Amino acid sequence: MYYIPEENKYEILKVKNLIERSYGGIEYSDFLSPYAQKYAIDIILKGENPYLFYQIWGGYEDSERKVLALSFDSRLEETDFSHFPIDIILIKSDTILSHRQILGTFIGQGLKRDKIGDILVKENKALVFVKEEVSLFITTHIDRIGRDRIKTEVVNKDDIDISQFIQNSGKRIVCSVPSMRVDAIVSHGFGISREDASDLVRQFKVAVNWVYIDKPSYEVKEGDLISVRHHGRLKVEKVLTTTKKGRISIELLRFS
Repeated sequence: MYYIPEENKYEILKVKNLIERSYGGIEYSDFLSPYAQKYAIDIILKGENPYLFYQIWGGYEDSERKVLALSFDSRLEETDFSHFPIDIILIKSDTILSHRQILGTFIGQGLKRDKIGDILVKENKALVFVKEEVSLFITTHIDRIGRDRIKTEVVNKDDIDISQFIQNSGKRIVCSVPSMRVDAIVSHGFGISREDASDLVRQFKVAVNWVYIDKPSYEVKEGDLISVRHHGRLKVEKVLTTTKKGRISIELLRFS
């Protein structure tokens, strides 16, 4: 059974309501968190509605926040992603931009979080993926981030190199753990005690690949993404070696 955090319940409810409107064609969700995406696909679509077809897209490959397209027409899964109502806003500034500043400004101007997808920042430029319905408001009403003036425009994805904005770097950690238990890896990854790590798991504050777990003994594997509320994320990048005493050397990437 999936545990649904309080902050994700409204997202899930909106997806369920979207299904009821999908009989007449394609319906689109707002931007969904990774947790809501996984729940919607694993539980709502594959489990409860096997005849409902879907696509999911956030504006570029490997995007985190994505829009879900639903239809009872199987042809949906055969089309490209150009039909998604997603615009890309390019922001230019004379000063260094930050994800926090941009999101705070947009929310402060009355935009809902679910109308905003990923925000990719590179020094004094940023790409913001938004629902089409809010792009005109952004480009005509938002001209400052904090005290600094900015320029905004809607750009075509074919006219920009999105890869230049994508940051895949994280803090690299090599450590030795007694096992691949999630509490051991969270403990080493965030520098907290094993007991505190176990408590976080039992309190449903740890998710592996966006599924919340409550057993500290849960074993993770290479490639898994571990999200810890109020701490950040860990990716089990590589399992390196196992010593004669059974300890496992692993490489983690930690994202704040």
